[in-house]
Amino acid sequence: MSFVLKTNQAAYLLDPNNDSLVLKRKGKWSSVFLGYRVEDKLPVVIKKLHNPNETQTQLRFQREALMGFNFDGVQHTLDAWKDDSGYYIIKEFIDGLSLRQLLQKDIKNRAEFSIKCVLATLDILEKIHSSGIVHADIRPDNILILVNKRGNPDLLNPSIRIIDFGLSVNMAEPIVTQRLPFSLLYSPPEQLLNLPELINPSTDLFSLGLTLYESVAKYPPFFNENPEMIMHMQLNTAVAEHRNIHPLLLAFIRKASFKKQLRLPPSKLTMDEIRQTVFEGQQDRFTDCNQMRTILQEVVPNISETEKKSFFRKIFN
Repeated sequence: MSFVLKTNQAAYLLDPNNDSLVLKRKGKWSSVFLGYRVEDKLPVVIKKLHNPNETQTQLRFQREALMGFNFDGVQHTLDAWKDDSGYYIIKEFIDGLSLRQLLQKDIKNRAEFSIKCVLATLDILEKIHSSGIVHADIRPDNILILVNKRGNPDLLNPSIRIIDFGLSVNMAEPIVTQRLPFSLLYSPPEQLLNLPELINPSTDLFSLGLTLYESVAKYPPFFNENPEMIMHMQLNTAVAEHRNIHPLLLAFIRKASFKKQLRLPPSKLTMDEIRQTVFEGQQDRFTDCNQMRTILQEVVPNISETEKKSFFRKIFN
């Protein structure tokens, strides 16, 4: 049954019971629907946040409602509203497919395509970081590739949009005291171990490295039925070799997602030692988008046996 959501700015029509208009039904934190602005029939995306009385819901609402960028490459927030029925975020509609959805498609030269997507993502992330924001939730679901009228992406020159700033961190704001949520399969140690003071641009680059791995391999680098085992692997092991990932590209991903192994399980260490270990690991990652992009741009022409040794030296010296 459709209904009209009225805010101080506009009215929006949505139909939560129409499956063809549902982008995400009852996720952990939200449900997402297609709708349109009544005034001019502009297609929009409407996110309804669950659990309105929880602090995390209120924080997510504040992050996305106030998030505004004056450049392309991100999904812009158009409106926000809260009433007795819940919290709503109204965003621009982007006609695209996520990297997650493209895992199911047969793409020729998948590694080259994935690298192009990551390079385009880095261009956008650089602007986001320059604004003092860390996205803090980079993963295949939150990177969209625009499609044409036939629903197909441009595989040679993919155009990228980054979406979902619900977990974003403003580096200029005071550090929150609550436990920050994170995406288990893609988060670096500073997120897994709740060290918000260590969240910085390398946090996004870590997650982007794991996203690149999954985009090429078609499954995540760390996966297990037991969430505790996933966390153990992400804290202590490097990404594994894969037959579809060239050794040079693997070396690049390992640097992006580098972490220093903890001496003991976290429960047996002081917070000072944990913090120091995580900090030292961050120093061996790519520190900013430009550094990561410069190396990645050389991956494709250097994926050959003859260039392997010199390229390894360039990455790690």
